[in-house]
Amino acid sequence: MRRSILFATLLALSLFLAGGALAATKVSPKDIPTITAEELLNRVAKDKGKVIVVNIFASWCPPCRDEIPGLVKLRRKFSEDQVVLLGISVDKEPKALANYMTEMRINYPVLLAKENFVQKVGVTAVPQLLIYNKEGELVINHRGLVDEEDLNKAVTEILAE
Repeated sequence: MRRSILFATLLALSLFLAGGALAATKVSPKDIPTITAEELLNRVAKDKGKVIVVNIFASWCPPCRDEIPGLVKLRRKFSEDQVVLLGISVDKEPKALANYMTEMRINYPVLLAKENFVQKVGVTAVPQLLIYNKEGELVINHRGLVDEEDLNKAVTEILAE
């Protein structure tokens, strides 16, 4: 009896400690690619047949911080064959972005907006969410926070089309 209690305690402790191993990998600023508006459009064209979700955000933006966990869950819910999920940061400091990505445990590609991205895409607020349907058409251009439930509903409906 004591052995089984000891075994259960050790198992629980090891599972608890293993949770620390699930911590996000530290992101290096030099590993964050950049993207232009034209490169985004090329990516959308390349990924026709999939729903494409683009989250434009900044590490200093409180509503962005609230939105990221829902995007992390979205990445887990839908396969990459169904949904392409990209984060595009308008941060000016790659180091701050890298730290934010690590802290938020972002599990999808994040790129740093380059050149005239903000002007060419028409970013007027962050967060801004762009969703393209399977034909590569922009069907949602939402400025401001999108809650997790609304995001899942929108993606599910667009996938069903």
